[in-house]
Amino acid sequence: MRFQRVLLVSPPSLSRYGGLRVPAGIGYIAQVLHDNSIEYDYVDMRIGYSQRYLRKKVSTFKPDLIGFSMITLGYKHAYQIISDIKRLAPNCKIVAGGHHVTILKEKVLQECKDIDFGVVSDGEQTILELCRDDLPYEDIKGLIFRQNQDVFFTGDRPPIENLDEIAFPRYEKFKMKDYSKQIPIHSSRGCVYKCIFCPNKLIARKYRTRSEKNFVDEIEYWYERGIRQFAIDDDNFALNNKRVYRICDEIEKRGLKDLFIRCTNGLRADSVDRQLLARMKEIGVREVGFGVDGGNDKVLGYLKKGETIETIERAIKDACELGLDVRLYFLVGSPGETKADIEDSIQLAQKYPVGLINVNNPIPYPGTEMFDYVKEHNLFLMPPEDYLNSVPEDKPIPVFATQELPKEERVRMLKRFDHVRRQVMKKAAYRMYKHRPIVGRLVKYFFNVTLFEKFFFNNLIFRRFSEWIRYRKIIRA
Repeated sequence: MRFQRVLLVSPPSLSRYGGLRVPAGIGYIAQVLHDNSIEYDYVDMRIGYSQRYLRKKVSTFKPDLIGFSMITLGYKHAYQIISDIKRLAPNCKIVAGGHHVTILKEKVLQECKDIDFGVVSDGEQTILELCRDDLPYEDIKGLIFRQNQDVFFTGDRPPIENLDEIAFPRYEKFKMKDYSKQIPIHSSRGCVYKCIFCPNKLIARKYRTRSEKNFVDEIEYWYERGIRQFAIDDDNFALNNKRVYRICDEIEKRGLKDLFIRCTNGLRADSVDRQLLARMKEIGVREVGFGVDGGNDKVLGYLKKGETIETIERAIKDACELGLDVRLYFLVGSPGETKADIEDSIQLAQKYPVGLINVNNPIPYPGTEMFDYVKEHNLFLMPPEDYLNSVPEDKPIPVFATQELPKEERVRMLKRFDHVRRQVMKKAAYRMYKHRPIVGRLVKYFFNVTLFEKFFFNNLIFRRFSEWIRYRKIIRA
């Protein structure tokens, strides 16, 4: 065995959503290590574990390999942490994986000299072969490695076709008490669409699925341990709606009742209809999200969404009428979008009784068409290495400007849309309690969206209590 003790690390995150949900991606890597008798431990710095704590863990656990799961947002801070750990344990090898490495490949090791290996795309088999000593580095597909002063990439590993071969995470060494009791689950990997802003399609373009039985096995595993709340985080859960029907049938057949399932990662509106949404609700889906992104067909065309505003509205209307909680995702200020276009988005955001809307400042990620467009037309207001390390998607800080929407107008529209977002959420909270007049009035006049979100995304006790209240209310309905 080349490496026998692996410490897995999630660096701190700039995301407003914090880290109060257990991370499924690194959970899959941990499960592969566990199932192959490779000792591992985990430190999640997203939820407040400090650099000092990490240093102490390295000193006590004494790993021979440390694996960092990296996203592009905030990558320089991750580099600094990696370099600090390398100084502490110079003989310990460091491997990095995740979106950042998959997209930028060799550049990551060139930028951070203290990273010894990079893992690209599906990492389960690559990390296992790296830990074993059966193959030389150059024969491990999907691996980036150093040799003397040079950096080499062995080439892409073919996508794992049969996802049932990968054991779902059990999180044996994770401190589950540190997280929400909502478990993230994935029934598929990959994205076949061409949205110009989305880095996820760069991770895995080929769409692959788990079998219905295997996917529901995971739900049942946690169900038997008292978990009732799940978040389906697929990029394209309903791409094959016949498969979704079969998943619903499997859940029903096993008698898994009183579930609270969220599909809020962003369903495509053209992949669902009223009948499917109704069936999903029958087995426990209570919340759905739709990636709207633009308020009219012109903007959707710019974004290469491949669907129409009529289709999106139909899905929103159906979901609302069925009594599902609906979340909408909007981009504000995409290339070619005007102030009038954004007003169309604002009108749509207020047209239906949705529960939440997400207003995102478009961040051009390296490798996306949006990034290439902004770079080609010299539209950046700050260098990518600056905004990728300082500007979360929810902040009204433009990172590029267009002729249609200059910087000052961009800021104004982002703030205007955020005000609408808070009003939508406040109305949704009021609707939950309007049948109880006193509580309803208190919510209507005193509910503070900003304060609620701060606690919900960053305070575990408040998060668990809020989720419990919501679960009880919906299950009793």
